[in-house]
Amino acid sequence: MLGGLAFAASAAPLSFLNQTITASVPAKDVPALRKAVGDVLNNAADKSTTQWTSSQGPRSRQVQMALTPLQTSQTQKADTCRLLNVEASRPSGKLKEEWQFWFCKQPNGTWKASAQ
Repeated sequence: MLGGLAFAASAAPLSFLNQTITASVPAKDVPALRKAVGDVLNNAADKSTTQWTSSQGPRSRQVQMALTPLQTSQTQKADTCRLLNVEASRPSGKLKEEWQFWFCKQPNGTWKASAQ
């Protein structure tokens, strides 16, 4: 479960994903997912896609993700906000989901999912 994770600077909390394919990422892969999300939010150009795949364990199936920042905005409350699109799926392709969420960069360098 990704609900209670605290992310290091440059990454983003994913607690709003608790009942999703994303939430089934094996615990040992969560740091790599944190890093991938942070790297995309910090460095990827709008509309460029970064692929990420979890490991497969004895009790877990792989999760494949396409992370695409769609838009970057400057706001009065936050320096930079980015709209992130995520397409998550299983390798079989039978189970897929897609979500979009705004993340805003905080003064301390971390990213926070926007409430709006």
